[in-house]
Amino acid sequence: MDQAIAPAVEVPIKDYRGSIRFWHWANALLISLQLMTILFQKVIVQSRSAVTELQSAGKEVSVPQARELAHIISERIWAWHIYFGWALVALWVLRLGLQLTGPSDLRFSARLMEILRRYRLAPPADKSLTGKILFAKTTYALFYLFLTIMVATGLILIYEDVSWLKGIHHLAEETHNVTMYLIIGFILIHVVGVVWAESKEDHGLISRMVGGEAPNIKA
Repeated sequence: MDQAIAPAVEVPIKDYRGSIRFWHWANALLISLQLMTILFQKVIVQSRSAVTELQSAGKEVSVPQARELAHIISERIWAWHIYFGWALVALWVLRLGLQLTGPSDLRFSARLMEILRRYRLAPPADKSLTGKILFAKTTYALFYLFLTIMVATGLILIYEDVSWLKGIHHLAEETHNVTMYLIIGFILIHVVGVVWAESKEDHGLISRMVGGEAPNIKA
């Protein structure tokens, strides 16, 4: 056998440790909550709709009063957005710590390089499969980049009163908003990809991300 194209087994390409599973689901929950606060801010908390709703309920409310009510609600929602943001910062630090201190063969960078090596050395018949795995890993790398940008720009917006950050406040806000849409795009692609893999070629993927990988038991 040609050892140059033999599949490598030294480095795993998937990681189902409890810490990674916790990070995955906690991160998914917090991002969902963040998006919900944005939805409330952009769509639901509007003075005009507040007037309509209150007047339809028989309440006499002026536009200025409705705007003041919407402003109060908006500030409270923004406060929750910040709380969830701080939790995301904590999870980002956790993920960075796992990357820097975890087993060398389970670090994301090592697993990404491993699947890239397998793709380069794979025979033509296996290029399609390894290419799909490489694509998935690359989207994860982009997600980590988006998350890092989101955390960094979010911190700039929180500390907007710091003098040396005022000059980049607008840029940080625009970048924060654009990155939010990129993360939403990743989530959609990720969910579709997971459902497709679960139904086609990687049965039990969702179960492993919930309960971990079952140990191999030899008779």
